[in-house]
Parts: sequence; structure tokens; C-alpha cells
Amino acid sequence: MLLIEGAKSGPYNMAADEWCAAWAAHHGTIILRLYRWQPATISQGYFQSYDDRKSHPTSQPCPVVRRPSGGGAIVHDREWTYALCLPAEHPLAKDRLSLYMTVHETLANWLRRWGAGAVVLRQEDLPNRCGPNPSRSCPFLCFQRRTVGDIVAVVDRETFFGNQLAPERAVEMDGTTGMAHPSQSARTSTVKLVGSAQRRTRDAVLQHGSILIGQSSWAPELPGLWEVLGHEEPIAENNEIFRDFAVAWPPMLAQVLGWRLEHFPQSVGRDALFDELFTRFSSQEWTCKSRSSTG
Repeated sequence: MLLIEGAKSGPYNMAADEWCAAWAAHHGTIILRLYRWQPATISQGYFQSYDDRKSHPTSQPCPVVRRPSGGGAIVHDREWTYALCLPAEHPLAKDRLSLYMTVHETLANWLRRWGAGAVVLRQEDLPNRCGPNPSRSCPFLCFQRRTVGDIVAVVDRETFFGNQLAPERAVEMDGTTGMAHPSQSARTSTVKLVGSAQRRTRDAVLQHGSILIGQSSWAPELPGLWEVLGHEEPIAENNEIFRDFAVAWPPMLAQVLGWRLEHFPQSVGRDALFDELFTRFSSQEWTCKSRSSTG
């Protein structure tokens, strides 16, 4: 089932994702939900401390919602967000990395249709790892992190970054598979364009992620597909890329999943479950959890 919704608030979007996961589990079917955000919103990963947002001054005016999934914070502005919901018994739901890679390979194919040198990272960049065990803390923003399965665009380091942005490490490309792994090349660097996270319950798997279409004024350090394609002016909201994603990518994913693409027969239900979820994601108690209280 395909559900495409207009731009909504952070609490609505997170409640709708969880509602769709429950619906998919109850009906034994897959739901793909595509949506945007209004106003521009920060979604923090479940395990991030609310106070971590102070480390990113430019996004301070944006409202915040806490996701049910982990990972770094995302500034949802010039992007699309997807949520793929599967019943727990679905074959793809049983393998976390396989699901992640299957979805991301189709997203990389869509990005390449637009001319981006998009590749899926297949080997973790160990020197740049972050977290409890590695030697450095994780950046606040998801799109400043790198992990297996992320989609990055390979760009010429000198031409693209110039003196404006600090480049990330380069990758070596496997042209036959569209996959990549880190290298020490001084000529190329990477721009992350897609990151996803999962929430797994006894009944369903929710995987949602962000496709960065254009640079946001709330996170100007993060270029998107528009900038990778060589544009300097900001992308317009009515640009064809936004429409094309919603039209072209779902059939690409459906083909790989062997899934008959049908439109969801209703909007997200405003029932007791949705109201409960919306209340949770709107609450300060949920949003302002500290790192210790999230685990």
C-alpha cells in the first residue's frame, strides 16, 4: 500500500508512522508512506539527549520531535521522508541489514537517474566511527555521520567543497554494484544524501529515512542532491525533483520487493490509537527525555 501525504507537523508524522506500522501488522501487508514536514522540524533520535540540540545553533528556532528510532538528528526541510512498515513475519523484516540495503539500493538508483554519483556504503569507516566505544562522540546531525548502508554522493573534493565545507573521507567505488567503501583518496569526497533508522517491535518493523533534496537554511552545512548537481541557488519548493521522487521511486521499490503498488484506501486514521500516539509525540515528557532516561 502506498500512502503519500502533504506536509505535516513532527508529532503528526511520528504518530502516523507508528500508526501505519500497527496497521501493517494487523492486516499483514506492507505500507510505504511518503511525507514532508511543516514547519521545518528537527527529529532527534530516540537515544539522543534533548540538550544535545544546543550544539547546533542554526536550527534552534525549529520545533523538535523525538523519533521512536535511533540515530542522529535530522533537519526536515528541503527533503522527503519515507516510512516503510512491514509485518514482523515478512521475510525482509527478519534481517535488519538486508531490509536497509534493499531500500537504499533503490534510492541510490533514483538519485543516479538525476545524475548524482550515488553509492551505498558497504564497509564502515572505522577511523570515523563514533559512539560509546570509539574514541569520539557522534555528531549531532545524522547527515554528518557515516555507517554501513548510508547513501553518499561521490564528488570532486576540490571542485565541490572549495574552502567552504570540511570534506568527509573519500570512498572507492565498485562500478558494477553501485556500492562503495572508504578510501584514502585525496581527489574525491562524499556528501550523504540518505540516512535511515529502524524501530522493531514484536508485531512490525518500521524503517524510516530522509532523502536530502536540497540544502536547508536551518542546516547550511549540509548540501543536498540539488547542490551535488551543481546548483548554487536554493532549490524551489515546486522544483520537479520533489514531484519526481514521489512518482518514480515507489514503483522502483515495489518492483524489487515483488509488491503490487496500490494506493492506501484511506488517510491515516484519526482513531483512538492515533490520538494516543499523537499525544505521546506532542508531549514534553517524551520530547525532552535525557540520554539516561532513554537508555
